[in-house]
Amino acid sequence: MSPQDPPGTPLWRQAFDAAEKRVAPHAESLVRTPYFATGVGLLRRAQTLARDTARGVSARAWHLVNLPAGTDLARLRAQVGALDREVRRLTVQLENERRRPRTADVPPPSSSEEADADGAQSPGGPRPRPPRRGAQRPPRT
Repeated sequence: MSPQDPPGTPLWRQAFDAAEKRVAPHAESLVRTPYFATGVGLLRRAQTLARDTARGVSARAWHLVNLPAGTDLARLRAQVGALDREVRRLTVQLENERRRPRTADVPPPSSSEEADADGAQSPGGPRPRPPRRGAQRPPRT
């Protein structure tokens, strides 16, 4: 136990502090060299290249067995998220339109005849729609 350790310090902490005291100065001098920065950059590029290569190979393998790859799923997740945001935006817009007073949306009639015609209906109620015609088939020969 060193004089700086408070009483009751666990044994593992004492061992860690002793190792750090010996290793830290050497690690600091190594980290401050230009070779360390170059090595870290090269290692990072190698990791990225290996990861991208593995993803490409696995995506091709999944596509060979007609299954979606991780990139396909990520693209679909992004599309679903965009659709969700759009639906939420439209829902808020619809709610705002429903809360707005209706009188502001209706333009004033230009004449008394048009005003009377707006509320007019035929005496027998709405006119029946003509029956729909089915698909037209060419005559049999």
